[in-house]
Amino acid sequence: MNQGRRRTPAKFYQEDIVQLVDRPKVYGVVLRCWHDAEDLPPPAEHLAADPLLRPLKHGEVGVSFFSAGLDIPQREILLETKLQLVDRMYQPGDILKRSIEDVRSGIVTGIDVRGRVEHAISSEPIPGWKSMNEVECYIDVDMGDYIVYNDWVGQPYRSWSKMFDEAMVEMESGALVRLPELSARLAVGERGPNILPPPTPGMHSLIGFLLGNARPGNQDTVLNVKRTVLAVAWLAINQSLDPTEAAERPRPQRFWHGADLSKLTLVRRRAEQAMRVGDRVNLKDSENSPVTVHGREGEPPGLVEVKTLVVKETRTLVHVLWQDGTRETLDAKDTVPYINPDEYDCWPGDHVIWKSEDSKRPAIIQSVNAVDRIALIRFTDTGNVELTSVLELDPHGASDWSSVSPVEGLGLHRGEFVFIHKEGTTNGAQKPMVPRIGEVEDWVRESLIIHLRENGHMGGWRRELAEIGNNIAAARGKDSNLEEGTLQRPRKDDASLNWFGEVVDLRLDGTVEVMLPDATLTTLPLERVTRLYDGLEQLEDMWGDDMSESGDSYESDGEEELWTQDANGRWVFSGHVEEDDWSTDEAEVDGDAMDVDEEGWSSSDPTALQSADTSPPHISPFDIEPMTVRPASPDVPKDAIEVDEDDRGADSADDDDDSGWKRFKVIPSAPPDHAFFSSSPAQPSRNFLARLQKEYRVLSNSLPETILVRAYEDRTDLLRCLIIGPENTPYEDAPFVIDWMLDSNFPHSPPVAHFLSWTNGNGRVNPNLYEEGKVCLSILGTWAGDKNETWSASRSSLLQAFVSIQGLVLVKEPWFCEPAYEKLRGTEEGIVNSRLYSEKAYVLSRGFVRRALEIPLGGLEPEIDWMYYRNGKLQKVVQDARALVDKSRTTPTTTPNAADTGNGDAEGSDSDSSDRDLAVPRLTGGGIITLERTLAKLQVLLDTHHSR
Repeated sequence: MNQGRRRTPAKFYQEDIVQLVDRPKVYGVVLRCWHDAEDLPPPAEHLAADPLLRPLKHGEVGVSFFSAGLDIPQREILLETKLQLVDRMYQPGDILKRSIEDVRSGIVTGIDVRGRVEHAISSEPIPGWKSMNEVECYIDVDMGDYIVYNDWVGQPYRSWSKMFDEAMVEMESGALVRLPELSARLAVGERGPNILPPPTPGMHSLIGFLLGNARPGNQDTVLNVKRTVLAVAWLAINQSLDPTEAAERPRPQRFWHGADLSKLTLVRRRAEQAMRVGDRVNLKDSENSPVTVHGREGEPPGLVEVKTLVVKETRTLVHVLWQDGTRETLDAKDTVPYINPDEYDCWPGDHVIWKSEDSKRPAIIQSVNAVDRIALIRFTDTGNVELTSVLELDPHGASDWSSVSPVEGLGLHRGEFVFIHKEGTTNGAQKPMVPRIGEVEDWVRESLIIHLRENGHMGGWRRELAEIGNNIAAARGKDSNLEEGTLQRPRKDDASLNWFGEVVDLRLDGTVEVMLPDATLTTLPLERVTRLYDGLEQLEDMWGDDMSESGDSYESDGEEELWTQDANGRWVFSGHVEEDDWSTDEAEVDGDAMDVDEEGWSSSDPTALQSADTSPPHISPFDIEPMTVRPASPDVPKDAIEVDEDDRGADSADDDDDSGWKRFKVIPSAPPDHAFFSSSPAQPSRNFLARLQKEYRVLSNSLPETILVRAYEDRTDLLRCLIIGPENTPYEDAPFVIDWMLDSNFPHSPPVAHFLSWTNGNGRVNPNLYEEGKVCLSILGTWAGDKNETWSASRSSLLQAFVSIQGLVLVKEPWFCEPAYEKLRGTEEGIVNSRLYSEKAYVLSRGFVRRALEIPLGGLEPEIDWMYYRNGKLQKVVQDARALVDKSRTTPTTTPNAADTGNGDAEGSDSDSSDRDLAVPRLTGGGIITLERTLAKLQVLLDTHHSR
């Protein structure tokens, strides 16, 4: 697409309630949007089964319609222009904006939903709008609810039916039948030919017994649905108990049914109490509720009355806390979800870590000026309130903070459930860290097991759950008066469950407000609460880490399937990876074969130096031919890219060039600061050394002048590269150092990279370069890519990996390096987020210069010294940064726009036209604060050098 044009902003988001423009009585919910981040596409058979799974084009959404029996598809992909927004769904803790181009965002502290309801079967409407206080959920327990028993908290999961339902269905003939199912698929009022299962020769005897000669009909109608069996996964025990008391309360049983259901207490989140279109509800005051009567007197189960209502339309008001500390109540339709928040976004009451290069301190956000990226923070150690840049804040606690345990997090968030410790005791964590507890039992993780030898019946715990439910249904078929328990609800006058609750707000003094089960509010310090690790959250984390464990992943035939998204966001299958050996035919490498620009790069270009001599008499990787001289840039003198024949393979002390700039060199020993120095080197094979010799020869001839590589005589499995940030990117003139390790299977496995991140825990400098050292790139096998981008022994080389990082990672607009964000290029959201990210990348990478100069970098000290001191690069870095600060103060950017980013139309912009081509045209106030701290230290280094 033309980057000079802006894309039409999205009109809809997931979970939006919409109606057809030409048929306003037809409502649906948006399930997919063109701007969503997409995972790998499902297999072809899944695409054929579900019309919503095909790739979406710009301006399309996937909608599931609520209305049954209409002459429209139940699920369909439509253009946004064919739909109208009815309501927008939020829950406490969600973040939003007034409009997509705004920088300021807010957090939802509460919601008020009102709905229009009608009878689920007769469609008789109830006059007026009903509030959440006037209705109650028809189903007594659902996904996301909490179950409490004997000081334990658990959850019944709906995923793959951890509940067993029994439905009452009215057939076309008027007869009533019971339908037991492990599917949770039916709701009162649903009508059509798919309610009853079709008759099959292998129909289960119980279904046959209950349905008799029943056959599916077009008017089969669901009258009632009840949960008869729950499979509860118990997560954690009351944390206010002393160890002796806790030991007396073993983990409760898994399955609950019959009279035992009345022993359980249901605790529902605020978010789950809100009405949603399509929900089945009952009026709390049901005296005037419409009723339908079904069945025949004298025939089992007798006459059945139905008062169940369905929510047809909603209006949602959201209570918002804005970053500047103001609060407001808005119609949800007047806001947009903030789906790609900046990593530095925070809101009043949030706990953060303030970090400088020398220290770190916990603090609490008082207010944030999102436009200037500055915040007022209250330090918890002194109580002082100070102004700081948000770029110096860690709102997530993701980086190393006093060796944080993986089960701890920074502060709390609205909507989380917490355990409460007794007064005078603590959770044992260092503030502002809050530990979390909760363990999903192993049986919950079982994938869906089908035993084909047993007529396709499910196995494992699901089979046991189904057998219990079927037995109950069979018994009810003989005795309709079976005892059935009802889940209890917390009572306002009962404080027995007040040992846990839901976080409803965060206070500016660092304490949290918690809603207890008896509906009272309490205020608690962080040290007296422990976060409940929600079971659904655990399963999502597990699926995210390893989809194969969930049972829902797609399995291949053993070969690696490769997919990529084209420019329109469509997934394209690229075949299988071929791992052939590197060709040994002799051919000269074109020095420009690996050139990369910002617009794209083909990894299919030749990168390997090929040799006709398939069995070299000497396989030492240090036997390197003299370099081919390439044109030098103004920053690198000609003699800096030449290597004497007598000097090859060694770090000569007699180098007589003044530059100290050697693109490729083999030095005697690996430096102790190498990331893989302590690893045990594998014994190199003959093939490994032969391939390494070819790799070295390519590096000697073809390295760009802004990439240096060091290899080591004592560790042939290690390398170190220095990449200088390209011009007109946020990384310009900054040093990026990556350590490499080649395992014994190289070149059949890609090299392992470790990025030396010098961000001091203040966030990633690039989406592909992680603070812990991971380099996320297709050619390294750390990101899925198409066939031409993944590592191949026959096509790939170390040179290709190095140049890929410089050309594909250190780019002008790094925010779009995230594959999910590429489709947002040219949108208002992409413009805003890209500008903020580039500023951060620029400021952080100036700190890389200081780090490289202050702490010697093993094997690269002469080159660093020459480039920044003797060749004047440090002076340039300081001057360029100061010029940017002065320009930003003279013409500050109030809101990001197309002219600020070089991404959109210039019409209506007062910015200088030259700014449109700059990677970082201006800085915010927060960016200036952080940059000036770094500049002061760089100036000291510069002055010290000049005084020598």
